[in-house]
Amino acid sequence: MQGMPALISSSRLTRASILLSLLWLSGCQQQITQPDALTLSPKDLRSEAQITSPQVQQPISGLDGEAIQDLLAAEIAGQRNQVGFALQLYLEQAARLQNPELARRATYIAQYAGDNQTTLDAAALWSETAPDNAEPRRISSTLLIQQGDVLGAFDFQSELLSMGEETHFSYLAAQSAEADEYTRNELLSAINSLHDHHPDNPDLLTAIAQLLYFSGHNQRANEVIDISLGVAPLSIRSILLKADLAITQHDLRAGIHILEQAILKQPDNLRLQLALARTLVKDGDIDQAQQVFSKIASSHPENGQLTLSLALILMENGLPEQARNQLNKLLERGFEIDAAHYYLGRLEEQENNVQAATDHYRMVKGGKDFLQAQARAAQLLIAQGENDEARAHLATLRLTSPEYRVRLYLLESELLLAQNKLDDAHQLLTEAILSEGSDYELLYSRAMISLKEQDIPSLERDLREILDNEPNNAMVLNTLGYTLTEYTDRYSEALLLIRKAAALKPGDPAITDSLGWVYFKLGQLNEATRFLQQAYNQLQDPEIASHLIEVYWVSGQQDEAVDLLLEARQLFRDSLLLDAVEKRFPELSTQAIHQESEYPTENPEETADTRPAE
Repeated sequence: MQGMPALISSSRLTRASILLSLLWLSGCQQQITQPDALTLSPKDLRSEAQITSPQVQQPISGLDGEAIQDLLAAEIAGQRNQVGFALQLYLEQAARLQNPELARRATYIAQYAGDNQTTLDAAALWSETAPDNAEPRRISSTLLIQQGDVLGAFDFQSELLSMGEETHFSYLAAQSAEADEYTRNELLSAINSLHDHHPDNPDLLTAIAQLLYFSGHNQRANEVIDISLGVAPLSIRSILLKADLAITQHDLRAGIHILEQAILKQPDNLRLQLALARTLVKDGDIDQAQQVFSKIASSHPENGQLTLSLALILMENGLPEQARNQLNKLLERGFEIDAAHYYLGRLEEQENNVQAATDHYRMVKGGKDFLQAQARAAQLLIAQGENDEARAHLATLRLTSPEYRVRLYLLESELLLAQNKLDDAHQLLTEAILSEGSDYELLYSRAMISLKEQDIPSLERDLREILDNEPNNAMVLNTLGYTLTEYTDRYSEALLLIRKAAALKPGDPAITDSLGWVYFKLGQLNEATRFLQQAYNQLQDPEIASHLIEVYWVSGQQDEAVDLLLEARQLFRDSLLLDAVEKRFPELSTQAIHQESEYPTENPEETADTRPAE
C-alpha cells in the first residue's frame, strides 16, 4: 500500500530528547565530511557522509520572548520524544526571525532524526540566512547523493565551486553508477559546462572521466584522466580511476602497475595500498596481497579494520578459507570481535553449518552488525523448528542490551509476521508499547498489523496517537488518509489528511497517488486523473497503475485504460493488483487481450538499443 513501508524500516532509532537537550544547553556542531571511496569501482562505492560528535557552541543570540517560549516547548517535546513537533518549532522560529543559528540547529536535529526532507528544508533556510556559509550546501549535496538525486546534488556542488570551496564532483559522478543513462548524460553535460569555465580543475576532469567510464567510453575516459593527472598527479581518485579503467579492459597487471607506481610516490597512502591488495586478489595473487596487508598492518598494528578489510576482500572473491583465517586472527588479537563473529557466521551459514553459524551470530554483542546477526540467529533457530528458543533468545537480549530494546521488539514482531502469527505479533507489540511508551515505530508497526487484520479502528487509534505527538508527520497523515479512503466511506476526512501530507511533502508520488485515489472516491474524475497521471509519471508502480487504469476506464477513457493495462502487464507481470482490476472490469480485460493479440507487444529485451551513446 502506498505510503506504508516495511514495519522495521523507520530511521528514528534514537531518542530526540537527548539530542534536543544537547542542542538547547550547549549547541550541536555536526560536520559532514567526504573522504574518498576505497576505489571507484561502482560495486565498492560507499557513503561518504560522516557525522561527528556534538561540540559546545555559544548560546543563541537575538531571541525574543516568543522564540524563547517556543524553544523551551521544543525542549519539553524532545523529552517526550516528540521530535516532529520540536522540529516544527525550531523551523518556525528560524523562519520568523531569519536566524541562521536556529536554522543550523534545526538542520542537525532533522538529520539526527533521519528526517531527510526536513533536513533539506532546514538547510535551505540556513543557506538563505547565512549565504556565505558552505556547510548547509555540503549537507544538502551529501543527502541528495544518498537519496540518488545526483542532479539535485550537482546544483549545490556548483554553488560550492562558485564560493571557492572544496568540491566533490568526482564523488558525485562516482555515485551516479546506478542512475539511468539519461541522468548520467544530463550530469555529464552539466559538468562539461562547468569545465568550460574551469578547464584545469582536476575534480571536474575526474568527474567527466568517471561518467565516460560508466558509459563505456573507456578510451576517451583514459584521455581525460591523463589530463587530470597532468594537473594533479597525486590525486588519489584519479589514480584509482585510471587503475579501474585498466582492470575493466581485462588488464589486471596494468592496473597493478599503476597502483604500484603510485605507491612509490605516496607510500603511506592506505587507500592506494588497499586498492592494490584488492586487485592482487582479483588477479589470484593471494600471497602478494597478504604481503601488502602485512606491511599495512605492521605500520598500523592497532588497526584491526585492515585485517577485516582483507577478510572481506577474500570473501568477495570466493576464498572462504583464507577469509576465515583472517577473521580468526581478529578473534585471537581481540580486534573487531563483533564484526569477526558476524562474518564467520555468514561463512558457516554459506556452508550450511547451521549450529556454528548460530553460535557466531549469538556472539555478536554490539556494533553495526548486531541486529542483523541476531535476526539471522533467530531465523536459523526458527528454520530448525526452535521457535520458542528463538523468542527466548530475543527476550534475553532485551534484558542484556537495553539500548536495542525497541529494535529487538520490532525484529521479533517481523519474525512472527513472517510465520503469519499476527495475533502473537500484535500481542508482543502491545507489550512493547506498555514497556517502552508511545514509541513511533512500535505504534506504526502495530497499526500495520491491525491493517492486515482489517481492524481499522485499532489502526486509526495508533496512527492518531502518533499524530498527537507528530502532527506534521506526512507519512502517517498519508497512511491514515489512504486507509480511510480504501476501507471506509469517510472520504472528506481522508482528503483533509492527504492534502495536509501533500502540503508537507509536495511531489511525493505515494501521496500524490493517495490524493488522486480519494478524489476518485469523491467522484471528482478530472482531479483524480490529473493527480494519478502525475504520480505514475514520477513512479511506475503497480498500485498507482491499477488506480489510474480504473479511473481511465470509469471516466470513459477506455483506450487509455487498455494501453496502460498492457504497459503495466509488461512491467509488473505477476501483479495481483492488476488482476483485481481486470476481475472488476471484465470488458477491460477482454479488450486488452484482443488488442494484444492483434498488435503483439515487442519484448523490450529483444529490441533494446545496445549501441554505445555517442
